[in-house]
Parts: sequence; structure tokens; C-alpha cells
Amino acid sequence: MKPLERVAKPLKARAWRLASRLRGAREFWRDMRRYQQLSAPTGSDALGALRGRNLESQVTRDYHRIEKGLALRDPRRPFGVAVRNRLELLLQNEGSESEYGKNAESALQALEEWNERGQIDASVSPKYVTLPASSISQDELTRFFKSRKSIRTYISTPVPEDQVRQAVELAQHTPSVCNRQPWRVHVYHGEYAQKVLGLHNGSAAFAKNVPSVAVITVDAPLFGGSGERNQRWIDGGLFAMSFVWALHGLGISTCMLNWSRSNDDSDRLRVTAGIPESEDVITLLAFGFANPEARVARSPIRPTTAVFVSH
Repeated sequence: MKPLERVAKPLKARAWRLASRLRGAREFWRDMRRYQQLSAPTGSDALGALRGRNLESQVTRDYHRIEKGLALRDPRRPFGVAVRNRLELLLQNEGSESEYGKNAESALQALEEWNERGQIDASVSPKYVTLPASSISQDELTRFFKSRKSIRTYISTPVPEDQVRQAVELAQHTPSVCNRQPWRVHVYHGEYAQKVLGLHNGSAAFAKNVPSVAVITVDAPLFGGSGERNQRWIDGGLFAMSFVWALHGLGISTCMLNWSRSNDDSDRLRVTAGIPESEDVITLLAFGFANPEARVARSPIRPTTAVFVSH
């Protein structure tokens, strides 16, 4: 190696590492600015200014506090004075005609019923025994979980819209922080699906075989405060997996398509896919009916002893 090359090689490596760190810093900065601009302001002085999805976030958070309080084994009596005062103020901002406003009104009535008369409204905090019981056998449960694999070869027959909608309805029972349910499912078929997949490099080898794709997002204005800065990805990830299991239960095959991309890439996807700027992209999902000849990756599962830690 020539002397000049011996000097140039490490300099190039150092320059590459520096450029990589700068790109990372830029992404973190854009993440922070985006969250600050879209998330709900916190603090009592901001309550009167809340509107739209920011208002929905706070109202939902508060009426769910009442629901949780009434679901305790021995609720305090009285409780929820601060929550009641806050909700009454918030509902003046845009009225109570919205669905979340009606939920808040019924929760406030249930709170009054408990505080004044010691009676719990079963429509707000129903007993667990009144809910549908699980009847899945151990064998069925094991078979269901072990039978799901990522499929990359599909037949051209599209999945009926009503089945996709049914899967979404089932996935909506996913838990979320304060029951805010921030997720959205954007579904594309045919040529539109191909246009969306064209922005996803990891699926290039099989994208033309994918009949439909979903983009799962969460609405950033439904979160607020620094403590919830990562909650979008948690709630969105939980919903995405529930949606996959629901599709699997309906006989529809799927393949998760990771979206660990730059902010610029997410901006391009929002424009191409018609996704509102306020929504964060969690993941993409290819889905359809599997080709009978499809093969799957072996994907060995780690031993349970490497995952399960009993303390």
C-alpha cells in the first residue's frame, strides 16, 4: 500500500463515521421537533387551548381514569374531584357531541352515581364475568401461534374488503395507553399497492407478487409530554401484531415490512400514500392469500430459556 493510501484510508473511515453520526443527530433532532409540534401540550395552563386531537387525547385520558377507578376492587368514595373539574372545563372547548365527549359525559354521570350513592354503573365498568369467555383449547392455541409464518408468495385473488374490515375490528381490542387507540390502517390494492411498495427497499425481491399492502400509523397529537415520546411506537406495534393475528385467524397470510427509515423517507411515503402529516408510520404489511406452493423462511425460534426470566 502506498504511503498516501495508508493515510487516506483511515481518514475516509473517520469521515464516514462522522457523517453517520451527523445523520443520526439530524434524525433525532427532527424527531424531537416533530413531536413537540404535534403532541398535546401539558399542564393546567394549557387546558383551555386544547383543540382537535389534542383535546380528544386529554378528554379520553381523563374519562378513562374514572373507568379505571370504578373498576378497582374497593374504589375510594368520593374520588375524582380534579378529574371531574378538568373534564367539565375541557368539554366546554368543543362541546360533548363527539364520540369521546359522549364517553366523557357518561363517565362523569357514573362518577357522580358512585360518589353520591355508592352505586357503580355497569355500562361504564362492567363485571368481567359478563364478558365473553375464551373457549380456545390448548391444542388450538398452540396450533394457531405456531402456524403463522411470513409469506412472500401470494395468489392474485384479492382479499375481500369485508374480511380486511373484520380484521381491523378485531385488532381494535388491542390495549393502548389510557384507551386512546391512536392507530390507523391505510390499505392499498393492485397498482396503488405497488406504488407504495416501491418506496420499501426490503420487499423489492417479491413486491410484484403482493396483491395488497397496509400502512399502519399512529396519530401523534393523541400523545403529550416527554414521558409519552416513545408510546406511539409501543401502541402502534401492539396494534400491528393484533392486526396480523386477526388476519391469520381469517386465513389471510401476511409479511411484516419494517419501516426503520429516515424522516425524509417517511415524508415521501405520506405524500405517495395519502397519509396525513400528523401520523407516524409504524410499519408496512403485505397481505393476501398464500400461494399453495409458497415456501417460508425457517426462522429458528430462540429457546424459551433464553427469553423467560423468572425473578
